[in-house]
Amino acid sequence: MVSVSDLLPYPLTYKQDDWTFEPDQKSNALAILDEALKAGLGPRGGVIGVATAMQESTLHNVPGGDRTSVGLFQQQEWWGSFDQRMDPHWSSWKFFSEMKKICPPKFGADYLTSTQLWEVAQAVQVSGYPTYYAKHERAAAQLVAELYNKNFDDDAPKRVSLARKADLVLKRNTVTAIPFIDEYSDGGNQHPDKADPAFITGNSDYIATAAATLKDVAPGLTVQTRFNELNAKGETVKEGPIEEHPGTTGNTYITQTRAGAVCDPGNHVVWTIEIINGDVDPTLTYAEVQANYWPR
Repeated sequence: MVSVSDLLPYPLTYKQDDWTFEPDQKSNALAILDEALKAGLGPRGGVIGVATAMQESTLHNVPGGDRTSVGLFQQQEWWGSFDQRMDPHWSSWKFFSEMKKICPPKFGADYLTSTQLWEVAQAVQVSGYPTYYAKHERAAAQLVAELYNKNFDDDAPKRVSLARKADLVLKRNTVTAIPFIDEYSDGGNQHPDKADPAFITGNSDYIATAAATLKDVAPGLTVQTRFNELNAKGETVKEGPIEEHPGTTGNTYITQTRAGAVCDPGNHVVWTIEIINGDVDPTLTYAEVQANYWPR
């Protein structure tokens, strides 16, 4: 369960408008919340998206507006085709995609909770009335809490199952984040880019188990693995405990489990391998990761 207070991370200083929502407005808000969760932005990301659409279109999917703007977010023609901008899911996805590009470098990795909602919305929308988004924050939080608890709150974890079957040469004495390119399940769009090592994206509690097969690791060498948390700039912000594995004759098999871990908003989790010393760069021939996560 998520409460309204969970979705309001700072005191509201702007006068708040009261809203009563019609069925189509709730349906549109549900599409926005769904895309926020898929983007790894959690219910708080949904509040930002819903409040933005409340200001732009009163949460109605309108086919016209200022100049060429249409849809929930009143997106101009350079955002996409008319049909795309009139699709609540596509327009929400586009809004959150831009938000994830613009806001972490502008406000920091914790912008979802540390930056005023109107500033985040304005960074994407570039409105002539930037603070107007702020007056819908409480009503948006109330609606998102209602929709989330009814449609998304589930004690059962979501599942991520990934593997890598292609060889990957690992440079000695270098920490390598393993990119998993074979996807079996990906609840909540945690692994959107197959070239990206991330397998947990956004604010979540998680349990993960990773395993790999290496060749050309000489007996007596040490293989170090850890689960690291990176911010949107790719910087390591939290290093998980190191697990050490000895090199063996023939193939070296390694596995590691991380339980009771938390990924913070705007960050993502990768699994890393480092081979200490040696004369040959070993090759990873197979790797996999299985993770259960609970969005926060």
